[in-house]
Amino acid sequence: MKLKTFLILFFITFISVYALCGFYLRTHPRYVPQVQKQDLTPILNQSTFTEADYNTLFEQTGVTKPLIDEMRTMPNFIEKMELFQDNYLKEVSITSEYLPPVTTSEILDASQSGFQLGPYHNGYVLLTQSTYTANWRHGHAGIVIDEVRGITLEALNPGTYSMEQPISKWQYYPTVKMLRLKDVPQSTLDDIAEYAATHLKGLPYNILADKNQGEEPYETHCSLLVWQAFNHFGYDLDATGGLFVSPKNMAMSPLLELLQIYGFNPNEVW
Repeated sequence: MKLKTFLILFFITFISVYALCGFYLRTHPRYVPQVQKQDLTPILNQSTFTEADYNTLFEQTGVTKPLIDEMRTMPNFIEKMELFQDNYLKEVSITSEYLPPVTTSEILDASQSGFQLGPYHNGYVLLTQSTYTANWRHGHAGIVIDEVRGITLEALNPGTYSMEQPISKWQYYPTVKMLRLKDVPQSTLDDIAEYAATHLKGLPYNILADKNQGEEPYETHCSLLVWQAFNHFGYDLDATGGLFVSPKNMAMSPLLELLQIYGFNPNEVW
């Protein structure tokens, strides 16, 4: 009788905790910036920015110093930064779509315009928290392989093969983080993107695929695909060094620098 009572209580507790986790996951799909909107014109009109200026711009737009400096050389810089600010701080409605067999992807409601990605180049890494399976918010990852056409390479879900995707779809995720490899020339990132497009396209999806596949990978999943592209050139993006790699592991990598966030807590890695 005692064992039966214990098992019943354990089952009730497990179901309750699972339900609470699911409720929290579905009611907290993204981080909402905890700042008041500021007039950025006085800062944006300056000829140089201080670190405090860069910090303010990041808090208001989600765009970091490297990307800000790149955009300053482009036309309509002030207007673009104000658009980033509007998109970063606005309230959004979120819906979801089913990815077979058991995964859910959150997306911005179709009636809304997506947020704007900053300038991106080959080899840039995109991460989102907005996919989950059985109350585990594991996220998703992709790599830019053709900046001219606006194309990423991604592994999507079981039963599919790694494939090209339009980068515009990332503008409809409620959470996005864009990163790039630190302290390397763009030519290195071009080589990584070319390798991914040539050797990692068309691989079968396997959520249990591990990193130990030798020189010619034969299966992949979303974060592993990105890891495989960089690892071929000697860059291990897995911050934990385990057998498997997740989007969170790569978000933690000291080899990557942050360029832009949307819907992520700026004070947390994941």
